[in-house]
Amino acid sequence: MKAQLKVSPNGLEAYVTVSAEENEEITKDQIISHLQSSGVVYGILEEAIEDLVKRKTFNVPVLVALGKEPVNGEDGQIVMIQPERREESEQIKDKIDLRELPSRTRQIVKAGQEIAEIIPPTPGVEGRNVFGRSLNPKPGKPAQLKLGKNVKLSEDGKRIIAQADGILVARTDGSIDVNEILTIKGDVDYATGNIDFPGEVQVSGDVKPGFTVKAKGNITVNGVVEAATVISFEGSISALGIKGREKGIVKAKDDVIAKFMENAIVEAGRSVIVNGPITNSQIRAGIEVKATGNKGIIAGGSIIAGFTVEAEEIGSPLGIRTSIEIGSDPQVRDQIKLLRGKLELDRENLSKLVNIYRTLKAMMEKNQGQLPPDKMEVYRKVGQTMINLRNTIEINEKQLQEIESEIRERFSRAKVVARKTLHPGVEVTIFEKRFYSDRSLERVVVLIENQEIRLGGYSGDTQSNT
Repeated sequence: MKAQLKVSPNGLEAYVTVSAEENEEITKDQIISHLQSSGVVYGILEEAIEDLVKRKTFNVPVLVALGKEPVNGEDGQIVMIQPERREESEQIKDKIDLRELPSRTRQIVKAGQEIAEIIPPTPGVEGRNVFGRSLNPKPGKPAQLKLGKNVKLSEDGKRIIAQADGILVARTDGSIDVNEILTIKGDVDYATGNIDFPGEVQVSGDVKPGFTVKAKGNITVNGVVEAATVISFEGSISALGIKGREKGIVKAKDDVIAKFMENAIVEAGRSVIVNGPITNSQIRAGIEVKATGNKGIIAGGSIIAGFTVEAEEIGSPLGIRTSIEIGSDPQVRDQIKLLRGKLELDRENLSKLVNIYRTLKAMMEKNQGQLPPDKMEVYRKVGQTMINLRNTIEINEKQLQEIESEIRERFSRAKVVARKTLHPGVEVTIFEKRFYSDRSLERVVVLIENQEIRLGGYSGDTQSNT
């Protein structure tokens, strides 16, 4: 038997070509022995050799050994951790609000939240050629990790953790950020959906009717807020203008700033500043409401502020009813109303209890100090309730007096300033003292002195009593 061995360049395949004399018997063991003597010791295909012998496949190369190719390692990866979504009830699913759907594409994260998992590379699987020599795999490469803003590695280096509340941004260069500012390029509409963000929001366009923008920080709208709800829980709101259509609300913990307000409902913890007109709007501010500039007019609606309401003109020559109330923080004002309402109800209930108590007492006196057991129990309960209610009334009366005394002292310099004209139809309330203008007043300041409304003249930053 003659056998010619040929091994592939990569050492993974071995072929043998067998030739034999006529009637010469070739055995499997002969071929395997030849391979081993030639150094081929791994991946010998015994079934292929048996088939060669059986079929007498001579003078043709036959694959008789096959090595194991190495498996290269997999590269490392950064896998974003998808937040768990609560399953909606079938009833809610049946009522799809298209304004909420786009928000699901924004991944909002909180400080301390795990946002990505780092998958390490694998070393690969070792191979072996037909000569039994090891073939080393190519190990995977580590993931290209670029930590951006407001993110950090976990202590074990296996997770990426947000360091601030914000929107998760995975960039094309492999970096991961948590951005504390959400930028909306264009309008807030069905394309963007409602916004609810734990940082600052910047909108380059308008906020369309019926939509909502809520943010923990400041909100900037370069366009108009149109019959929408915009709320900043810990910051200020700035907009080109607010067209409320008496729908929605614009509310900020600090300031609300715009160039015009029309049929708007606005609340600010500090100031409402409008570089232009405020028309037919409901405005509440903890400190001041100002309409500045040549078009700084307040006409129609209701304005409530802690210290100051100021405008170029207040009211209109047509006598449009305009209500101005100053001298108390709107929240304190609400607290006073609540206390007064509770006192009125408690006094009414106390009066009813007194009548019941007197009736039962008269019955007891007629019966020589005796009452049926059920009525005696009512008598005792009514008496105890009267004591408790009197104590509550006394506490609330004292609290109300303290609040009213405090705001009189605190807001003693509260004033309404019409830099040009206070028109007829304007009603001013300061500490529940009312002044109604039935004629035009030029360059006037309305203020309170000794619990009475006084009028002063306006001259820049000063006023003189008249």
